[in-house]
Amino acid sequence: MKTKKGKGFFGSQRALFIVVVGVLSALTLPGCRYPQDIEHTMERLQGGTLEVGLTENPPWVIRREDGPTGLEPDIIRSLAERLNAEIRWHWGSEDRLLAALQHRQLDLVIGGLTNSSHLSQQAALTRPYYHSRYTVGFPSGMPFPTSLEGLEVAIPPVNHMHAALKERNAMPIKVANITRTEGPVAGPTWWLSAHGLVSGPWEIITDKQVMALPKGENAWMLALQRHLNGYANIEQRLQQLEAAQ
Repeated sequence: MKTKKGKGFFGSQRALFIVVVGVLSALTLPGCRYPQDIEHTMERLQGGTLEVGLTENPPWVIRREDGPTGLEPDIIRSLAERLNAEIRWHWGSEDRLLAALQHRQLDLVIGGLTNSSHLSQQAALTRPYYHSRYTVGFPSGMPFPTSLEGLEVAIPPVNHMHAALKERNAMPIKVANITRTEGPVAGPTWWLSAHGLVSGPWEIITDKQVMALPKGENAWMLALQRHLNGYANIEQRLQQLEAAQ
């Protein structure tokens, strides 16, 4: 009895090779550049003007009369310099700025934004360029407890740590002026270090910092993401900015 011989491994490889070559050829044809911007943002920004919406949120964005400072304005200024672009800053609330972004009146929105499903529904988000790890800090010389159970921990009046601390059976206490607290304090590691506190080993929550762009501007997204990926020493810079306030 005769049996049919399959193409086998080498036949499959040849088929895969043909598919890959076809895709690469299509991408290199005139008019098939990838990635692309729906509104040709990258072409406009080269030697043009970058429209940036920002909301005050120290130390990510700090509002001053002579112009914004903080971590994210510094990042965007260095990117604009590489693009030979000027920057026009637009202050506003997060909701107002995101609405302007959706109408493509802005190229970017910053302000210590964190990755969330609500935000991703309104804008294209960069991959997180920094993770803010929240823990409990202690004054220098104070020994760490074995757990947070029953521990009174100071937190600011407006925060998103209360529920996470309760899950660990800690006792969160809202304090108006948290910088004057002499006991354990919950906060991001960079904030704790800036105020002379020693971070404990517990990871309470983690914020993933992102920036928001109009949807569909893929080349612009790629350029910004590459710039963010190459920006180093963010933790140290946040500590410096917080300590200087």
